[in-house]
Amino acid sequence: MPKMRILFILFVTFLSLQVDARQEPKKLALIVAISKYAPSTGWNNLNSANDIPLVKEALKRQGFKEENIRIVTDKEATKQGILNAIQQQLIDKANSGDICVFHFSGHGEQVFDDNGDEADGYDEALVTYDAPMEYQPGIEKHLRDDDFGMKLEQIRTKLGSNGNLLVIVDACHSGTSTRSGLGNYRGTTTKYQPKGYTPKVNSKVVNEGLFSLGESKPGLAPMSAFFASAASELNQECGDEHCGSLSLAFSKALAKADQHTSYRSLFDNIRLEMSKMVPGQTPNAEGDLDKEIFGGKALGKPNYYVVDQIIDPKKVTINCGKIYGLFAGTTVKVYPSNTYNRETTMPVAKGILTTAGDYSSELELDTQLSNDQLKTAWIFLDEVNFGDLTVPVVVKSKDASVKNKLTEAIVKIKQAKIVAEQGDVFIEQGSEGFSSDSIYISTSADYRLGVCSKELSNEELYSFIAAKIGAYGRAAYLRNLNMKNEELNVVFEFIPVDYKKAEGNNNAIIKDLPVKTIKDASGNIVFQHNDRYNLRIINNGQERLYYNILEIQPDNIVNVLFPAPNQQATDCFINPDDTVRLTRIFRIGPPDGMNVIKLIAAKTPLNLRQVFAAQGGTRGGVTKPSNPFEKLMDGINKTEGVQSRGSGEETIQPDAVNIYSVPYKIVEKKQ
Repeated sequence: MPKMRILFILFVTFLSLQVDARQEPKKLALIVAISKYAPSTGWNNLNSANDIPLVKEALKRQGFKEENIRIVTDKEATKQGILNAIQQQLIDKANSGDICVFHFSGHGEQVFDDNGDEADGYDEALVTYDAPMEYQPGIEKHLRDDDFGMKLEQIRTKLGSNGNLLVIVDACHSGTSTRSGLGNYRGTTTKYQPKGYTPKVNSKVVNEGLFSLGESKPGLAPMSAFFASAASELNQECGDEHCGSLSLAFSKALAKADQHTSYRSLFDNIRLEMSKMVPGQTPNAEGDLDKEIFGGKALGKPNYYVVDQIIDPKKVTINCGKIYGLFAGTTVKVYPSNTYNRETTMPVAKGILTTAGDYSSELELDTQLSNDQLKTAWIFLDEVNFGDLTVPVVVKSKDASVKNKLTEAIVKIKQAKIVAEQGDVFIEQGSEGFSSDSIYISTSADYRLGVCSKELSNEELYSFIAAKIGAYGRAAYLRNLNMKNEELNVVFEFIPVDYKKAEGNNNAIIKDLPVKTIKDASGNIVFQHNDRYNLRIINNGQERLYYNILEIQPDNIVNVLFPAPNQQATDCFINPDDTVRLTRIFRIGPPDGMNVIKLIAAKTPLNLRQVFAAQGGTRGGVTKPSNPFEKLMDGINKTEGVQSRGSGEETIQPDAVNIYSVPYKIVEKKQ
């Protein structure tokens, strides 16, 4: 081949490689986290610093390089500091077609509207490091939605129509009053306004979203924005994890995403995760939610794991943990690399997760392996442990004798763990505004679980508290339970109905209503008292599958909707590629708050009604469970003496069932 032709081919190849390199978008992120505010501002400190590793690692696993992620904290996070960081990190560095993420963790506040563009007379604002809670004349230090929105529009302009921008705001801006001491909140009921300010209600709404950041405009990058709570709610930090609820939910949801995941489905998973952690909170979303996340460049979860660090021949770490729903007690099987058929290949070792962090776990093997074997091994999950029933409990009483009595009762409950602050459950006596003769049990979101007299005997008090903590632990465990198997892909849809009894007989007039009648602007499902619905079941699998449907109430009662009392387990089936409209109609009523409905699909019949018949008590003559998932659920009902879930029937094969969950909120009827 002539030398000139070889050079020409090499030149063309070089050019094609350069084009391919240019086509791969750069991924840039800016994380702003304020934990310690200037003392003069009046703001309480937060755990925002704990959000940083969660969000940073989640982004790194989606291809964001370390050098392309900038962190701004505390004193750096003034109004000008944040605006400068946005300019330097997300505008100056970005090119057309790139992907940008902005994440904020800190306080939020409503401030007086200074240009008449708000329907309620207040702007939403991010509270910067030195922004005061109470109004002070002079240079404004809050970052208003108007200024923030203008800066984000500059990013979108730089990215162009082929780029992508995601904004996550783990703060809040208003909210109803919440009793102090039950948890750490990001936000305030105080409004930043001059004395005597009267908000002008604008009937011609200019700015109707929470921040109204994501409007589609020609030539601008599509943008999606997630917010931790609605405008009328405070944003609660997660008690046991000591981090932002949205930050943790975002990290967990992103761990499940792939290149086909849309921002809407990502938000659906965020909403589900937050319904478990902060059930009194309603996350919001704005912008172009039907685009694929990161412009379709998201990276999916691996089918197997590899060794990250070798500690010794029988002890290693893997890059997987609680963010992916794995906990200590999960067992694994280790195979040689390129093992595509595990049915015909013997594992070279078995192991168990001894400790689990957010993104990394330590694995103990039953067989010594060489370094070469460990470096190339493929590690598959065997039986998965989905967490434990331990409930962090805070005890509060100014009466030393009552506090000792409560402490003595709680330490006998192996399911409970006493913590100094930021627990999931608060047991109080003598709190302001409550009778000093009674003991109150509440969640960290101030949802009442029960009340009893402080004069109960030690044994009576133990029984009462144990029952309440047991119910809370079971409900929390069920809310967190997530098992996915595409072969068992059965889902459901809500169908709101207008239900009226016909005159003169027992028949009723039933009319389907549009789904939009039960959804808010962010797609959250919200029912009001006396609303009615039934369900449509859809089997996307290739064989007949059996299902059960559970409802978990805010007061921790677990209702089995299907099988119905008059049904057998074999009655609840659906054929492949079939759709079934269920006939039962459900009426909405108290208790108000966040409910979760879960559909569990399996290849064999299962009957969770018999498992939950006693709600944690004795099961009498009920048939012994046979389905693996029934055994798991039976295990969580045996709360007495249970501390962790790491052995025997408390683990389950990861593909035993498919669980499809949908949270919905119940509120009082609007007048």
